[in-house]
This record gives sequence, C-alpha cells and structure tokens, in this order.
Amino acid sequence: MRAGKIIALLLAVACLTGCESARQVESIAFAVVLGADLTEDENIELTVQIPKSGAQSDGDEGEGNSDYLIASARGSTFTDALMGLDITVPRDLSLTQVKLLVVSEALARHEKFFNLAESLAKQQQTCSSAYFAVCRGEASAIVREQKPVIGMRVSSGIIAMFEHHRTRGYITGANFADFYYQGVSVFSDPVAILCAATKTGPEEPSEEHALDGMTPETVAAESENYNEYVGAALFRDGLMVGILDGQETCLLNAVRGAPVFFNYSLEGMPVSLQSQGVRDMRIGEDENGETRVAFSLQFTVVADLKAPPVETLRETLREDLLELLRLCQRLQVEPFGFAEHRAADFASLAQWQRYDWKERFVRSSFDVEVNITVTDA
Repeated sequence: MRAGKIIALLLAVACLTGCESARQVESIAFAVVLGADLTEDENIELTVQIPKSGAQSDGDEGEGNSDYLIASARGSTFTDALMGLDITVPRDLSLTQVKLLVVSEALARHEKFFNLAESLAKQQQTCSSAYFAVCRGEASAIVREQKPVIGMRVSSGIIAMFEHHRTRGYITGANFADFYYQGVSVFSDPVAILCAATKTGPEEPSEEHALDGMTPETVAAESENYNEYVGAALFRDGLMVGILDGQETCLLNAVRGAPVFFNYSLEGMPVSLQSQGVRDMRIGEDENGETRVAFSLQFTVVADLKAPPVETLRETLREDLLELLRLCQRLQVEPFGFAEHRAADFASLAQWQRYDWKERFVRSSFDVEVNITVTDA
C-alpha cells in the first residue's frame, strides 16, 4: 500500500515537471541559423533565423521565409551583439538548436574572428554541433535566404542537404566543435564549408572540367533557395587564408579518408569516381633529413558508356593531387590529417611540439600513388 502511494506521488511529480518543462520550452526562441558579419566600422553583426510557432510543426511546407523571424544586432564584440539580439528577440534566445553557423569571409580573415570563435565555444548554450561555413559576401544574406524547401523545415532541410553534399564530396562536413578544437590543437589545420548567396548564377559553366574551378558563386544553376554550398575555406592560426574549389575539396576529402562519390573530367570525358580510402601512409625523414610524405589513394571508376583510359586517368589524378598538396604548402596550411598520423611516433606532446610539424610540412616532398579499379555502372 505504501509502495503504491510512493509510485503515485512520483508520477504526479513527473507530470508536473513535464508541464513546467513544456511551458519553459514555449518561452524559448530556438535559432536554427546564426550568421556573423564584420561591419564597415569593424564591429560584429549577428543575424539569426528563428521558427515562428507555425513553422515548428513537422507538417510545415511553406515556400517562403514568412514562417521564420529574422533578427540582427551589432556590437563591438560577439557578447555585445548577442546581448542586442537577446533584447530584440521577444523570447529567451537559445543557440542550442542552431544547425548552421555561417560567418562572412571578411570576418573570417579579420583578427576579430578568433574572439568570435572563442566566445561561441565557451557559451553555456553552445551551438557546437552546427555545421560551420564561410560565405563569399554577407552572412546575413545566407541567413535570410535559407528557406524551407521540398516539404521540410529549415532545420531538417539543412541536415539533409549537408549529408547529401558531404557524401558527394562538395563540402568537408565539419561542425563548429571539430573546427574550433582542431584550430587550437597542435595537429592538422581546420577547414570550413564554403558558401554564397547567388540569385542568378552564370548562364554557362565557366569551365569544361566538372567541379574544377567551381566555387559557390559560379554554380550554373538557380532555385528558390539562393544559397549554394561547394568548396572549402582554409584556416591557419585562427584566420582564413585561402579557399579550395569543388574539385580540390573532393580530393581533400579523399586524402582525409572520406568515402566520397564525385564527378571528374578527363580531357572532356565525364568520369564518376568513388574514393576507397588511403593506404600505406608513411611520413618520416630520408637520409638527408628531409621530410617525405608517401601514401596510396584508392579509387573506383564507374564506367558508363565506355571505360576511360586508366593510365591517363591515374596520372591526371596524381598531378591534381600533387598540385593540391603544393597549394596548401604555399598557404602554409596542412588540412589533410598528416599531423595526427605523424604524431603517433612521438612519446610525448613536448617532443611533438619540438618537431615543428607545420614548418616541416611546408618543406616536405610527396610520393603519391593512385590505384584505380574500373567497375560497370
């Protein structure tokens, strides 16, 4: 009897707690997209996209952006701008449900970017799981143009889109937590997704080589959603220092071991490639004390009408990979994960830091082998 009363009491408390939690959730404004810009006066401008009550149901299929509140605020620091947002948004603003964090290229290259990243990382209500992107142009434009399409809410649509883009190799798929902690580590450098808001793309492709040379603003396509995501932003010492186009990003993903399926062009012939991983990674010093990085990349070619000339494809891919490695050397950026592999040979962090990997990478030579297997479509 006594046990029955205790169970009944606990159930009553649980019900009351549930009602209280529901009331608290209804009083919170959950942002789904957060953008950060650098103003002309070198202040920080934050812009958020927040679902209105009608946009939070699973059945939301609105074509426009009317079901979402867009709010902006400025401040000399991230904290000041966030306080301005907290004042103007009519509910308690929460960043815990942010699916996309995007900053302008101008801010990513400015010294204030590190303050922004550090402040975000130390927020009690962090958006660490959000995808992290850098846009060519204003981040506020990305926030305003991120529309719910194909029967999805913005939050669901962002996840589905990035999963598609990641498996195709168009983007790196990095979330903010991975980006930040890799940026403050003593290993490889971080990368971010590259994006742009383009209402009208070029009438014709600028290149004949699939993803070669393609960046978000040069995608020859239009849709109701003006935002395009392709390419990568490279960072060194907390600041953006360069970009990779679509093809370079696919190859970067392949070197990092990601299984990506992407389009390649061999002298005008379309080729469908799938990366199968990295093998025989060897990093060390030769008899002259020079650092050598050697590895083998595995690709599968899906032959459509006819198989491409394998030897020519192998050599062309190898040259493109070497050019990507040399580009990163010129930018003094190592985003490939080589550092993590090399650091495993050191007994302590102090030894690894004395080794000075980043300086050695810039002067490294490469031995890249490409293996190709041809399969039928």
